[in-house]
Amino acid sequence: MPSLGDFVHAQFFLKIPAPSASFDSKTVVVTGANGGLGKEIVKHIIRLGADRVILGCRSGSRGNAAKEEIEGLLKCNPHIIEVWEVDLESPSSIKSFVDRANSLARLDVLINNAGISAVNFKIVYDTERTLANGVTPHMTIVGSALYDVAKYPDNHGDDMFAWFQHEPHVNPANQYNLSKLLQLYTAIKLSAIVDPVNTTNPNPIVINSVDPCFCKTGLSGELNGARKVIFKILESIAARPAEEGAALVVKAAAAGRQTHGSYMRAGEVQKYAPIVQDDKRATYVWELLGKKLEALQPGILQNLR
Repeated sequence: MPSLGDFVHAQFFLKIPAPSASFDSKTVVVTGANGGLGKEIVKHIIRLGADRVILGCRSGSRGNAAKEEIEGLLKCNPHIIEVWEVDLESPSSIKSFVDRANSLARLDVLINNAGISAVNFKIVYDTERTLANGVTPHMTIVGSALYDVAKYPDNHGDDMFAWFQHEPHVNPANQYNLSKLLQLYTAIKLSAIVDPVNTTNPNPIVINSVDPCFCKTGLSGELNGARKVIFKILESIAARPAEEGAALVVKAAAAGRQTHGSYMRAGEVQKYAPIVQDDKRATYVWELLGKKLEALQPGILQNLR
């Protein structure tokens, strides 16, 4: 977890320039793209010359509203932006989205931005929904420095995700942080398997994670009561504009091979906190997730070989 001094610097003094790397001729997918950070990411990428930007949105109507807003603001070609519906809480929706993506002539960048901070308990994919949304594997995953304060449940038994089906095991204040920790475990393992650091691939993939700093987004949408009031107060005092956080994400999505398997914060690669360097936990999470994915789509892990 960043120190108080690091947090103050990142939130109040860090200068975040507009991204400048070219996305000319690229096809980019951004999930969670109809609002907040995702919408600002899309704006940056279009300004940087992308040929095709696909907005992955749960709601088609909200996605189309975002498309119209962005086109009106940037005066861009209306054929650049496409809205594809995808509900990350629905296996069938994800399968349809992936099948559609497989038909693309090319896919250069995937920015996995979708995430929630939930209070209400709900089962998704046989686990608690915040965890289900957070663990989803140039590929840039939007994370958070809060992973370092996550409380990992060592008493979860054989199946952590099944353990979280029981509401007493769920701590709403910890679920978002834990989802970001599990996300990092998954990203580290995925980056090592899909394209090891010492690869002979002439066009190697870059998989990284990025903390966009604390920004004004829709993350508090499902909070209520005192939690929402406190969050809103902190947001009004310390949060950066979503446009600036989006700039950090776009920088990561254009970063070089040296960032593969890495975590970026404040525009630079950061050393992982000790909790992420626990290979036993990371391996457990990766293998358990693999079983869940195989149950949803048999043979899916063969694509990683």
